[in-house]
Amino acid sequence: MLSVSLFGASRVTSSNEQIWSDLGPAGRRLAGFLFTFPDRPHRRERLIDLFWPELDTERGRRAMNSAVWRLRKLLASSPEYQDGHGLRTVGPETILEKTPWLDVDTWALLHAARSTLSGPEAQPEPARMKEVLAVLYRYEGPFLDGEDAEWILEERERLHSLFIQSAMIMVRHLGLCGYYHDAIQLARHSLRFDPYREELVRHLLTLLALDERRIDAIRYYDHWIGLIRKELGISPLPATRAIIEEIKNLHNAENAQRLRARLIGRDEKQIFAI
Repeated sequence: MLSVSLFGASRVTSSNEQIWSDLGPAGRRLAGFLFTFPDRPHRRERLIDLFWPELDTERGRRAMNSAVWRLRKLLASSPEYQDGHGLRTVGPETILEKTPWLDVDTWALLHAARSTLSGPEAQPEPARMKEVLAVLYRYEGPFLDGEDAEWILEERERLHSLFIQSAMIMVRHLGLCGYYHDAIQLARHSLRFDPYREELVRHLLTLLALDERRIDAIRYYDHWIGLIRKELGISPLPATRAIIEEIKNLHNAENAQRLRARLIGRDEKQIFAI
């Protein structure tokens, strides 16, 4: 299995060993583009214009041929690689195919998000929850971090939004199932990449309190409001202030049940009994 990471620092690993590639900056951007839009024919002239716009036609063609050769060589490092599969050139078009031996973190996120966001938030099976969690923890930073091409910025925003939405749903599911430690850990992981996402902050505060860590919740809130006031010049929303007041006055099981109810989304009210 060849594993490709496009979130954060881009890397390729095979059998848990990192493979150092010599694609070069433009070649890495080309590879990222092909991994992002697999199973589609891309005209070579358009790819040359995108990634080697400063070169004339002949030099651009040579640069493209070299990059495709290097990428094909990288894919061939997988023990399961079969010649003629994975990266193909068909006439004037280049196609990167999805194959069972190619594992790309963005593909995994899109698959997980489709199942997580596709309908009412029914509680997933434990095995499915474990699979989705594994995918969410593969998010280690912005898509193709450090690059600023227009198509990258658009895809970065789309993938980040899918990550945060899926993470918030899983945080709620874990919390409602009583897996407070796992829910807290996922919320903290997600907030590393979106620290001002206030709904997620509310989930974290609620989970810390339900996990009998009320002091930790209050300390986190105090640190967080200092951060948003310093960085953004704003104060918390009323809903967030209401949550922290509930936590400060959390003294019995009835209060805890009301607090737990805040984790339930509109589509979950018939699924989880309070």
